[in-house]
Amino acid sequence: MIHHTRGPWELEHCSNADGSKFITINGQGPHGAWLADIQAGNIDGKPADVTERHLANARLIAAASDLLSALQLLMDQYDSCPDFTMGGNLTNAPFLMAREAIAKATGRGEA
Repeated sequence: MIHHTRGPWELEHCSNADGSKFITINGQGPHGAWLADIQAGNIDGKPADVTERHLANARLIAAASDLLSALQLLMDQYDSCPDFTMGGNLTNAPFLMAREAIAKATGRGEA
């Protein structure tokens, strides 16, 4: 199984050659690791800058590696402690959602 680029992932504000702004998200690696660019594209044929919504999406993407690690640790702790009663049992919606999110992020459960 191929693993994702290790975190932390960071976002950086950048400019295109035409002067429009975009956000790039990078991870760690031997030479740095480009993960994604978020750009607004063109509006009425003119380059557009990223908006607050683009920035919010970039922040979520940049936090993805940390969120996955935290969720995996939380579920590992839950699984290793049979007396854990704070969240009820694994049939509760939050635990099912956590398992589904981990499966989605790691590719398990895909056909």
